[in-house]
Amino acid sequence: MQSISKITLSHDQIQSLVSHHFGSATRVKATEELTEGYFATAYRLDLADGRTWVMKVSPPPHVRVLRYERDIMSAEVATMRLLRERTSLPVAEIHCYDASRTLLDNEFFIMEYLPGAPLHKVRGELAPDVQQRINRQIGAYLREINAIEGAAFGYGPESAPRFATWREAFDAMLMTVLQDGEDMGVELPLSYAGYHDLARQHYTTLDEVRTPRLVHWDLWDGNIFFDMATQRITGIIDHERALWGDPLMEVNFTGYDPDSDFAIGYGTPVLDTPAQRTRRALYSLYLFLIMVIECYYRKYPTNGQELWAREQLAKTVDALNNGAHPGIKMHSVP
Repeated sequence: MQSISKITLSHDQIQSLVSHHFGSATRVKATEELTEGYFATAYRLDLADGRTWVMKVSPPPHVRVLRYERDIMSAEVATMRLLRERTSLPVAEIHCYDASRTLLDNEFFIMEYLPGAPLHKVRGELAPDVQQRINRQIGAYLREINAIEGAAFGYGPESAPRFATWREAFDAMLMTVLQDGEDMGVELPLSYAGYHDLARQHYTTLDEVRTPRLVHWDLWDGNIFFDMATQRITGIIDHERALWGDPLMEVNFTGYDPDSDFAIGYGTPVLDTPAQRTRRALYSLYLFLIMVIECYYRKYPTNGQELWAREQLAKTVDALNNGAHPGIKMHSVP
């Protein structure tokens, strides 16, 4: 996806960065930009010795990003290292992380290459029994992520504020994205104060969340690699939006079916109570506000995401007003 948050690097620039960290004997034979992402730039690096790496590069400092996106590359690196240490998830090994901005105006890291294709591109080709198995595996992987406990609530970057309660953390998160929208002059159906007031009416449900848990927050099919040859999941990617909060914030719990293979794999009942369903609707409100507002920062070439997100935002507002839980599927966001 084209976005002003991405940059273009030449082969010579990439070689210079690789040589600095790994020595001049490490030669880059070929590079290819990986264009699936919406935020950071990624390149496949084919080395002369036959190895393959991936380089991921943050947006340049002059590009405006949403407040929660500041310093999120550091959160991605920390999360990947934590998941490799504490879970069985197929997460790439990081070979180097450079946050100095001395060689480049951007932060970047170089990691192991994971084979396979994004699951959303091949899911339709899979036999029903294979889909059943991988959906259970996704649920089990998410359960492993959510089992990791943190010391405080908040977003992943070390520079992000930390909170003693989930109510405080979520309110701060919601307020910052509303400020992002106001800064860019984004017009919404309700006033900005109206969205905040609507959310605050339901904040007592947030008090049930007492333990900060790791939330991936972006585990949709596009961030899951699947190898058609082995018929197995080979990678979980894009951990930059990880945070410490309520596992019900995971996008996998929008349109949740308790009888699904994903739910069987996850192994723990969710959305069983009115309070849980209300919390899930609050998280949808926050997500769809982000998805609308970020379009004005990224300047995407098409308006498909904005139109879709505005529709979901309206459904979520209705759900919160009427005490219902919106059944929104997230497998293929435009």
